[in-house]
Amino acid sequence: MKSLILFKKSLLSTAVLVGTMTLVGCASSVPAGKYADGIHDVSAKGKKSVITLTVEVKNGHIVDVKTKSHKETESLYLNAERLLPKVLANNGHEGIDAVSGATYSSNGILEAINSLPRANGSKPEFVAVGAKDDSADEDFKLKWSIQPQLGLLKGDYYYQEARFRQGHMGSVAIVTELNNTNNVIFAEFNESGRPNYYTRLYQDVPKRMSEYNFSMGKKKGTAWVQSALTMEKLMVEQDKLTFELNPDFDPTLGNKLKEPNRLKYAGIDVIAGASNSIQQSMVPLTAKIHAQINGEGTHERFYQHAEKLVDAKGNWTGVTAMLRIVVDSQTKQITKAHYDEIFADEKAQIKDASQKKFYRQSKYESINYVEPARIGFNVMIDALNSHLQQGGSLFLIDDLPATGDTGSYAATGFTKRSNAWDNYLAQAEILYTQMRQDGVIVKHSK
Repeated sequence: MKSLILFKKSLLSTAVLVGTMTLVGCASSVPAGKYADGIHDVSAKGKKSVITLTVEVKNGHIVDVKTKSHKETESLYLNAERLLPKVLANNGHEGIDAVSGATYSSNGILEAINSLPRANGSKPEFVAVGAKDDSADEDFKLKWSIQPQLGLLKGDYYYQEARFRQGHMGSVAIVTELNNTNNVIFAEFNESGRPNYYTRLYQDVPKRMSEYNFSMGKKKGTAWVQSALTMEKLMVEQDKLTFELNPDFDPTLGNKLKEPNRLKYAGIDVIAGASNSIQQSMVPLTAKIHAQINGEGTHERFYQHAEKLVDAKGNWTGVTAMLRIVVDSQTKQITKAHYDEIFADEKAQIKDASQKKFYRQSKYESINYVEPARIGFNVMIDALNSHLQQGGSLFLIDDLPATGDTGSYAATGFTKRSNAWDNYLAQAEILYTQMRQDGVIVKHSK
């Protein structure tokens, strides 16, 4: 078995408490005696209210800062509060840009810091700052691919999910060749952040194709998805679903990343980025699937079709459409359905400039993607899944969100028809034709 990537640096998560952030820093890296010592309440105008911060200064350096009061829009202010650790690290507001989308609240925080009493008695003028577009010049060196296999994929379907470690939800989908359980043709691991995750942005958010990987990559030098992809490749290439306990494992080592036998499974060293997720979720869930395969088996069939979307000239737009359908081969009913549109792995491949920032993400899992139809893309697809599970037609979808224009925005929250539905219908036709040929689905009205 090929050993997985060994990272010697600790990847332990660091929790940041919003509103109360403390930095243990190196005093030699900031100017000495910049501010007057003490605990100071400082205020400045944000967008909707006065923002008041409580700042503690020792030996001229900011050692603690927290929000005392504000009446800003809560979601925007939470974004603006991301500046607080930067203020601590910088021992002041100088050179810090506003947070995009929360510019006024950001400037309120920075101006309040500017008003801290200086040790030399000076009162520098505050100059408002704008937000820097990090996506335009970001040099993100980590690489991975989230592109699905193009064309048709079908086989016997196995699935397990369970919560682990404080409530994260892990899930594993395995597909084996029809009537050949020894040939693994598809493996996919995903994880959603726990509902009480310390960063509100990632609560209940799937990690595989969301911004989570970029956030983690910037902090840790590795992305969660890289580990999942490595394990999945191992499972498919070796048709391997179980991992033997490592006889040399020393439980006293705990989570010491410098030790090669940190994980409890033979042939696996340290898995970068998601070692806890792999050890506590993916491996146990896959073992359950292995037991199911060798026990009662399955009568669920998996069908997937993925296709690159092209423009009028036949050029790839940088978006790939993917539809998955799981059907019970005995009842011939759909038990699960999922449609998604997945952005290219590199910005340059995405033709729509406004969508380049979503590279290596999907419309369903992205936190920040804005669906032009004025309703959440995930809401649309969750409704599709429910519709099909309840026996609805693959093609008669006019009762689903954003399948048509709906009245006045002021009166009803106007939505437009999403072009994603037309892309979905094209994939649905392909899978439906195949499933009918295989005799695993009842006739659907068109």
